[in-house]
Amino acid sequence: MLKVFRYSRQGKDTSWSITTFIDRRRKNILAILNWFLLLLAILAIILLVAQYGFYLPGHYQSRLQLFNVIILYGFLGRGILKFLIFENRWMYFKRNWGESIVLALILFHLALPERVGSFLKLFHPDLTPEGITSIYIITTQFFLLLTIGITGLRVSSKIMEMNIQPSLLILLSFIFLASVGTMFLLLPRATVHEPLSFIDALFTATSAVCVTGLIVVDTQTAFTLFGHSIILFLIQIGGLGIMTLTTFFGYVMGGGGRLKEYSTMQSLLGEENLGKIRRTIMTIALVTFAIEAGGAFLLYSLIEPSALDNQTSRLFFSIFHSISAFCNAGFSLLSENLAHPMFKLNASVLSVMMILIILGGLGFPAISNLGARIPIRRRKNPYIVRLTLHTKIVLIISFALILTGTMVIFILEQNNVLEGFSTWDKFLTALFHSVSARTAGFNTLDLGAFSLQSMFAIILLMWIGASPASTGGGIKTTTVAIAFLNMYAIASGRNKIELFRKQISEISVIKAFSVILLTIIYIALALFLLLLTEKKPFQDLLFEIISAVGTVGFSRGVTPHLTSWGKFIIIISMLVGRVGLLAVMMALIKRRAEEGYEYSKEHVLVT
Repeated sequence: MLKVFRYSRQGKDTSWSITTFIDRRRKNILAILNWFLLLLAILAIILLVAQYGFYLPGHYQSRLQLFNVIILYGFLGRGILKFLIFENRWMYFKRNWGESIVLALILFHLALPERVGSFLKLFHPDLTPEGITSIYIITTQFFLLLTIGITGLRVSSKIMEMNIQPSLLILLSFIFLASVGTMFLLLPRATVHEPLSFIDALFTATSAVCVTGLIVVDTQTAFTLFGHSIILFLIQIGGLGIMTLTTFFGYVMGGGGRLKEYSTMQSLLGEENLGKIRRTIMTIALVTFAIEAGGAFLLYSLIEPSALDNQTSRLFFSIFHSISAFCNAGFSLLSENLAHPMFKLNASVLSVMMILIILGGLGFPAISNLGARIPIRRRKNPYIVRLTLHTKIVLIISFALILTGTMVIFILEQNNVLEGFSTWDKFLTALFHSVSARTAGFNTLDLGAFSLQSMFAIILLMWIGASPASTGGGIKTTTVAIAFLNMYAIASGRNKIELFRKQISEISVIKAFSVILLTIIYIALALFLLLLTEKKPFQDLLFEIISAVGTVGFSRGVTPHLTSWGKFIIIISMLVGRVGLLAVMMALIKRRAEEGYEYSKEHVLVT
């Protein structure tokens, strides 16, 4: 230690050193560097928005590229300085290895551009200097996105460490995403012709974030590739949840994860064991990306190039629909949705879509449980899958709903929308709409042509929806199961619910009936408001509001013709439907500490 001076005062020995000075100022320096990183990220966002969101002359593009490089130099300098002020640099690298790798790549990219060009020519000898320049510009912008992503991870981590109720955090995250998505969809280059109105941009962004699929403009013709990419990005984040993704990527980038973050995620994911939170988050993200990649590959293999126009990339089309299906979003790059002649009776494509929808609607706890293998000492089969009570209920109810919906549509629409189809095509179409009705929102037939009886059955399916902790909405399969089991238990003279040698807790029963009651009250209130603002048939408005609350996306053609007030009511309905009405109430009502006493109990007559 380099000592500068030493003195004694009142018998105490005080030493001053450069190391001590740095130790004392380290927190202040790190705080300044973090603010500098935030500033760089804001500047990077502004530059990228200007480049991709607006139509700018060519000389502006070159200037913006220069600013991009300057920001990368700033990010690189900030990272090197932060690395140098740490005493234990190996520990710093171990904790931030992802960011360190990004810094090394940026350093190589900025310091040796000629070497990069030579390296690229090894793979493509005919690559022109203009091509190398374009690749250099794209790479620079990619690193800018990484800079923005790293900043976002740090900000999200700080927010999750705050003492904010998890339900409120979920609500605010969806509102934030919908707001950001609205601003991006309002950019000139997001739409083909004139920019959207504010209410239409807000509606589309909210529908994508809440993975609903209701639209007020034609997704295929109204948006450019940039606009489609924004919608896809919002669907992916909305389907998984911004906190799940940021926690996952924060760990991948070397952030590790703090106890407060895991405690928050424990409340969001319903994981009882705090020590399993990190593994649960990693499983959710990896399984999601793997399923979506597999679905995109299958769709790409099954779709013929002639089925799409020249403006639509088959690869992007496959990725978009795979993510939209697994996230139960219902957005499609076809104006007719899947009613396009090349897809409406394509059993292979529809089967892949149904599998993606079902997997996304089962919920991550059920998928994780199905993939878990617990060792049990047995001679014949030492490793078996032990299904939890939650998984058993989800599988049984999901299968029952799909089968019931298929049979109802198949029987009721024989001489209506299914008339003229072969028996196999009738069954396939009925099965697809039964699967899609539970929060996915894809359709191969005009829903406005369905009979009222079939519409009623679809409304029930939309109201029930998917399973807990899934990408879907609705009151959830377990809620319906617990409610019916509780009614059966009361009717049979029992005061507890037992199933598969397990007893369901009282708090689960209370939550189930609370969710059902809240949903009915909200649907009634929203429907009443729509009847005041819209001059549409009662059954059509009822269908739209349940589709919004259930985050389904089915429509009888009413949504694009709603007034601004009607669209706003649907926007709120999609938001509360995605977050959950009970969670919204918990977010808005201040929690009270439990009292240390209990009043005497008295029965109230209920008949």
